[in-house]
Amino acid sequence: MVPVKICGITNLDDALICQKLGVSALGFVFAPSPRQISVEQVTQITRHLSPLILKVGVFVDEDPFRIRTIMQTCRLDLAQLHGDETLRDCQVLAGRVIKAFRASRDQPKPEWQGAALRGILIDSYAVNAYGGTGQVFDWKLVAGYRKLGFPLILAGGLNPDNISTAIRDVQPDGIDLSSGVEKSPGLKDPDKIARLMATIKSL
Repeated sequence: MVPVKICGITNLDDALICQKLGVSALGFVFAPSPRQISVEQVTQITRHLSPLILKVGVFVDEDPFRIRTIMQTCRLDLAQLHGDETLRDCQVLAGRVIKAFRASRDQPKPEWQGAALRGILIDSYAVNAYGGTGQVFDWKLVAGYRKLGFPLILAGGLNPDNISTAIRDVQPDGIDLSSGVEKSPGLKDPDKIARLMATIKSL
């Protein structure tokens, strides 16, 4: 089964539902966003979660040394970087990084091939947002990013209705959803998550 990350977690109930339904990773947004959450809130959530589920902090152009401190405090496994971070930023974080690229905006430059990364995430591009747009991009653009040689996570407008097509057409190493499984920004919909997971398990 393709690993699933649910991003924009803002409360313990949603985190526990995701864990119960077999989600592989949870994302906590520290950058300005309708789904933004504090270090204190994340710390209280992660202390109740299984050590076997990945906890990911989402940041945009944050000081890598501050990210490292937040990761330790919140018991996070990875940092997901959605801004204009550099190769050095990833090195400071000891390679515990998923680097996000905005399709058609961020080009897959060759220097990223040797970066200290665990994987890359390809998301939709919007002028005033670094992610969480709820918009699908042209999946053909993914081909260029595969050349970087990292496991590839697909994001951008995914939901229970289009996930089968996305997995079939793109064949990603993981998928990332947020608004596609919500009732409202930051509040997840258990029925949508259950339907998503059932669909993926049936593929």
